[in-house]
Amino acid sequence: MSNEVFIKIITFVSRAVDKTLRKISLNDEFHYPKPSIYAFWHGNEFPMMLSNQNRNIVIMVSLSKDGEMLSGLLRNFGFLTVRGSSSKGGGRALIEIIKYARSGYSLAFACDGPRGPYHKLKSGIVYTAQKTKMPLIPINCSPKYKIMFKNWDRTIIPLPFSKTVQVYADPIYVGDTDSIEDKVKEVESKLNKLFKFTNECYWENDILKYLQYHPAPKILIVQPSRIGDIIFSLPVLNAIKEKYPNARLSWIVDERCSQILEDNPILENVFVWDRKRVSFKYYRQLIKTLRKEKFDLSIDLHGLAKSALLVKLANAHFKIASSSTNGMREFSWLFSKEIKSLSNKHCVQRHFEVAKYLGCKEEIKYPIYIPEESFQSVKKKLLKENINLENIAGIHPGGGWVSRRWNSYKFAVLAGKLKRELNLDVVLVGGKEGGISEKGLSEEIVRDSGVNVIDMSGKFTLKELCAFLLMCKIFVGNEAGPMHIATALNVNAVAILGPTDAKRTGPYKGNTTIVQHQVACQPCRNRNCKAVICMKDITVKEVFETIKKKL
Repeated sequence: MSNEVFIKIITFVSRAVDKTLRKISLNDEFHYPKPSIYAFWHGNEFPMMLSNQNRNIVIMVSLSKDGEMLSGLLRNFGFLTVRGSSSKGGGRALIEIIKYARSGYSLAFACDGPRGPYHKLKSGIVYTAQKTKMPLIPINCSPKYKIMFKNWDRTIIPLPFSKTVQVYADPIYVGDTDSIEDKVKEVESKLNKLFKFTNECYWENDILKYLQYHPAPKILIVQPSRIGDIIFSLPVLNAIKEKYPNARLSWIVDERCSQILEDNPILENVFVWDRKRVSFKYYRQLIKTLRKEKFDLSIDLHGLAKSALLVKLANAHFKIASSSTNGMREFSWLFSKEIKSLSNKHCVQRHFEVAKYLGCKEEIKYPIYIPEESFQSVKKKLLKENINLENIAGIHPGGGWVSRRWNSYKFAVLAGKLKRELNLDVVLVGGKEGGISEKGLSEEIVRDSGVNVIDMSGKFTLKELCAFLLMCKIFVGNEAGPMHIATALNVNAVAILGPTDAKRTGPYKGNTTIVQHQVACQPCRNRNCKAVICMKDITVKEVFETIKKKL
């Protein structure tokens, strides 16, 4: 049988197999610079050929008889070929392939040569990258079901109806002064890591192994809820980034809280979810946006129906969840594997069990990014009100639950004492959360305090609120988002707590002192309790004395 007939037969069979394959690309090639030099191991030619057809790629193929047949097959699948190898015709082939590169073509090399040794990189590909200034991208492709021959390069042939996964490592650039030997070791190491990932880790259920060998895993954190919940979840974000520095982290969040995450250098994407929009068109676009990212892992830190919906929409390869405040509820357990925690732990610790499960170091850090312009904007607003920037007492009288709010008149009396006895400029902050406008509470305090209290409720963005809290000499408030931010930022703070369990949902560590009375009905989840004995029993004197001690 002639080579031409044999190539036609192999082409026909390859196209038939190609039609049955489900191809999975974990990181889209279009995110990478073009043109590029792709490096892969010998034996991987068939999966690579079927996954990268008609993309203006030039491949160097040996001058052997096997190389001649492979060259004919590659051309039938839309590749250009240059004949030569490290053992024969390499110099001439290298000159020719560099000409192609300068004409805008991408290049590809089976970079352990035509005779091996197995998975030992030849220096020609690194030399080509240095001469052409093109990025060198290690790449590997592997089918789940395959035939692997017992020749020196373990040639892989995909079986029909198999899934085939392909993944790229980050580009490597070779400068004029770089050591070729060092770059050879770097590329070889990344290729071997990719080979192990695509041939083993992707097809197994071992999350740790998967994340360890994936060159840049995409991880989505699902915590769309209130500011306090987001603050409790931030240590997980930080721990994962420290453990997996190449991971590409994203977060999906309610639009009301998105500012606390925006522009954070740890996060590659912040996806804003608008819960008020319930149209089919909106959710179709949200599905398209999330699934385009091809997430490797989603982490549900909320454990309710709304977060479970978002987990389902994102459709990550792995799905895990924190046991959250009260365990996974509302059918969220249907979509994610629950990482359980002791029920008597604080929410921060319960969420952090997920980070520990992923092999992260147990260290609580809150990565909150505050741009310099937020500080400048806050200073400008405060100076306009004649505030002494070195002597600020911040007060937040609001909170989501009515039962969590200390009496506004007591706040007014406290504000008066802070001004008269400690000579602090009192600034009120808040928004419009809950049944009663926080703006209304602030107006009552301004009216009843008897001193000059500055009401800045609703006048700060979330970023500006963070900046303001760092400028406070003391911050006082109920259990709510601003207090949790202050705690995370290690602000000198006093938290007034009532019906909730401080050990589970109160301010966690930081420089916050909690003032709370223990009563028989506590803790409770009665958001509209009329008696609120736990809050009524807390006196102005107690809070004021606590502030004096902290100052």
